[in-house]
Amino acid sequence: MTRSAHEFTKAGAGRHAGTLVAALAAFAVLLPAAPALGVAASDIADDRLSDEDRLCLACHEQGGLDKVLGDGTTLSLHVGGAAFADSVHAWVGCTGCHDVIDPATHPGHREIESARTHAEQHSQACIGCHAADSMAEGPAHHARLAETDRVPCAQCHDAHAIGPIGDWKAAVGDTAYCQACHGHAGSAALPFIDEATLRRSVHRDHECAWCHTTHSKDAHPQRAGAGGRTASIELAGACRQCHEDKYALYDGSIHARLVAAGDLTAPVCTDCHGAHAVGPKAVYETIAGVPCRNCHADIFDAYLGSMHGKARDGAGHFDAPICADCHRAHDIGVASTGTRLRDACLACHDGARESHRTWLPNAALHLEAIACPACHAPAARRRIDLALFDAESRNPLASAPGQETLEDRFRTADRDGDGVDAIELWSLVREINRDGAAVEAVLRGRMEVQSGVEAHRLADRSSAVRACESCHRDGADPFRSVTISIVRPDGRPLRFAADSEVLESPVSVGSVGGFYAIGGTRIRLLDALFVLALVAGIAVPFGHMAMRRLLGKRKSSGDGR
Repeated sequence: MTRSAHEFTKAGAGRHAGTLVAALAAFAVLLPAAPALGVAASDIADDRLSDEDRLCLACHEQGGLDKVLGDGTTLSLHVGGAAFADSVHAWVGCTGCHDVIDPATHPGHREIESARTHAEQHSQACIGCHAADSMAEGPAHHARLAETDRVPCAQCHDAHAIGPIGDWKAAVGDTAYCQACHGHAGSAALPFIDEATLRRSVHRDHECAWCHTTHSKDAHPQRAGAGGRTASIELAGACRQCHEDKYALYDGSIHARLVAAGDLTAPVCTDCHGAHAVGPKAVYETIAGVPCRNCHADIFDAYLGSMHGKARDGAGHFDAPICADCHRAHDIGVASTGTRLRDACLACHDGARESHRTWLPNAALHLEAIACPACHAPAARRRIDLALFDAESRNPLASAPGQETLEDRFRTADRDGDGVDAIELWSLVREINRDGAAVEAVLRGRMEVQSGVEAHRLADRSSAVRACESCHRDGADPFRSVTISIVRPDGRPLRFAADSEVLESPVSVGSVGGFYAIGGTRIRLLDALFVLALVAGIAVPFGHMAMRRLLGKRKSSGDGR
């Protein structure tokens, strides 16, 4: 308190003079009736309480004194006399805060909307003594008082049994101290943390300050700058203190790269595991507990309808793959580039290579150049994607710092904006591979499905595509939809539409060679080029032998002369 009892009484004498006179007069009338009201004389005869206070307690110390509020809830009007006498505000007296109460007319009918409304109204009395200047020493409190949806003072400090703050802080633990404010629901200005939920989590033995390292019973700094999602991302870094190995994996994931690029919607630790209700690992391995569905709902629904989802959910086969089995839990990579997902399929289906060889010609080439869902999601739409790669490292080609981005080059190359045609693609590859280029760019072709949702609609192997003519025929659908892809800085592919004629262009022969068989695609130019290459391959050694024999005969004839 910043004022003594004498100063407060003097300052408030004028304001409370009429109230005190009326209170004492009413007290003289009501005191003899106290036993009839059910109030024990010893409960209201505390020398630490004024006559006015004992008058109020004659009613308010009774049990069962309740008021039905406008929202239908009930508010207890009970005040413990001994607790109030022990409080730091005992010297203030009841009307020191309840200065609108006139004992001459009280109790009268007073409509109260809700308990929160009641607490907000009476907390205004606190500002009379604890003004903004005095609150400046406690920045957390000052900020709360300045907010429109501020937390009522009594929500943290109680209303009548307020003890010395120093004694209380020393007596409670760190989490109990935090819960004094954060353990109360109902305020948008103050995050509510259910301690019971925390104690049921795997962090049940943690104290708040273990993760909120900048906060303690002695320090509660206000967060500078934007709050909300930005604050959540910053706080997720606390997980690194204990989970360095998992954090390192996450740091190399597509999620972390998106966050680093400024995407505030990309997930951090707490989005998948929760902030205070962190469950054991087994929770996240169930259909109901997998967190991926929160962001990828459409893909997860497709998975549930797949052979994998049905096996795990309906049939209860917990060895059937779930999200993390294919995509991994923390070091999540880009699903649509590289061989990670194909390798995941083959890791579980370890006999797949051999079983394909029993019926599929060139099985190794098919597994290299055709994504598994292209055959095992038979209802999916398929396409041919030509990806730009580094010929030496066999990694997707990305822009070097300070250079014109590949995205800009592609947009410039597609002069008409109608999709890259054969000539434009040839010019683009030649420009990338100009003299002095650090790498040699090549195109690698792969047949894949057109969306992530379709990629997860995997059917039983009995329904997989096995008819060769579905692809190896003139005008096959996959060869009518062609894209050219590059890799963005965050690792995700960026695809540009291409004219299907690029598959017949000499510049793209190398890109389709991985899944090309003569006559198989019915692309006549490729067939002609393949035949020419085959004839040349056969003709060169035979021509060389014929030339050597002819020259040998001429030499022998010359020697005979």
